[in-house]
Amino acid sequence: MVKFTDEMKEALHVPGKGGSVTYLCTSSLEGKPNIAAMRYTEHWGDDKVLIADMFLLKTKMNLKENPECVIAIAHPLAGGGGRYWAFKGKAVDIEYGIDPEFDWYGVKAKEILDEWGDWHGKEPPEEVPPDIVYTKAAQRGVVVLHVEEIYSLKPGEVGKRIQ
Repeated sequence: MVKFTDEMKEALHVPGKGGSVTYLCTSSLEGKPNIAAMRYTEHWGDDKVLIADMFLLKTKMNLKENPECVIAIAHPLAGGGGRYWAFKGKAVDIEYGIDPEFDWYGVKAKEILDEWGDWHGKEPPEEVPPDIVYTKAAQRGVVVLHVEEIYSLKPGEVGKRIQ
């Protein structure tokens, strides 16, 4: 069983609030890959990653066919060091209308949607100036990744299993 470090938890936040841009990589059953940059992410406990489902059309199709996926962070930090991980596991898109008792590795659909169902309102991006009006993205649900393995993406250690 994996357990996120405090540094990993800090990185799995919305950019602008100390987090890093994360990349969600999925694949269809036929092996056709898709990668999407994710803005709204958060850790849930020590082994789950939550991602707001706003524009995930190909990703959702892939997850319905094949729940195996990876979230990658490759974020060098000023002054050296950085955040370099790949979180591998199975994911599901918990959409509105799903049975509230639906359970994904110990996480209930109702819990997730009640807490993170309005991500945009909960974590507004502070770096956007208030005089710029932009369209509010419509959230369709929350992708929950149950992390089973963590690998390094750090230069010189790429592919090394951490947990």
